[in-house]
Amino acid sequence: MDIRVSSLWRYPVKSMAGALMPSVTVTDWGPNLDRRWMVIDSQKRFITQRQLPRMCRLSASLSDAGIRIQSLDEPSLFIDVPEPSQAPQYDVAVWSDNCAAMDAGDEAAAWLSDILGKSLRLCFMAETTYRQVDTQFAEMGSRVSFADGFPFLLCSEASLAVLSKALGRGLAVQRFRPNIVVAGSEAFAEDEWRRIRIANIEFDVLKPCSRCAIPTVNLDTAEREADVFKMLRAERFKDGEVYFGQNLVHRGSGELAVGQRVEVLE
Repeated sequence: MDIRVSSLWRYPVKSMAGALMPSVTVTDWGPNLDRRWMVIDSQKRFITQRQLPRMCRLSASLSDAGIRIQSLDEPSLFIDVPEPSQAPQYDVAVWSDNCAAMDAGDEAAAWLSDILGKSLRLCFMAETTYRQVDTQFAEMGSRVSFADGFPFLLCSEASLAVLSKALGRGLAVQRFRPNIVVAGSEAFAEDEWRRIRIANIEFDVLKPCSRCAIPTVNLDTAEREADVFKMLRAERFKDGEVYFGQNLVHRGSGELAVGQRVEVLE
């Protein structure tokens, strides 16, 4: 079976729209500069489309100097990478983890708060910050950014097609926020994979991804679609959770590119 990478995605800001990439550099973080920026509330707790579905209408592009955030309805804003010697630093909460972050400044906070209608700030995870992947699933030394828990999420086009058919309309893969999308496998074959290789990088397939309300958000309108979660429960419910996609950690670094072959090692 000829399984290939069909698309690659990077998410500069956690829970904003993803950027479709022809290739992605893999570092010890995972996808380079993936989810190193995050929106937080006044309690310094992470904010996502779970609370604010309108975040799906914000996108971000990266440069060496910083990040440009764009809204479909407002002028864009460029934000410099915070200077460690100048920016306020504090601990932020991502699920049960607390990790160090640097504040991105009042202009970014005011812009986001105005757009999203809630008191918010933007923060950045510095190179010196280390957040360990849950050792229940991964070995010590596996690092992750502000992603929910793992450096990579893999989804399959064939599996998505089954869900779209069950729903009765097409589902965009962006709803599920993968980093790697593959084509050429049988539907849900990824549920049985334990180790894969793409180019010269091996990945451990650690656990299926439990899904929340984010895939129900219509990416054009930012409205929730209840029938999507009803379908997911009917098709992908197991042990009290809805699952779709697989969480991965990588062994090594290198370059991923669309079209590369996916080898199933175990």
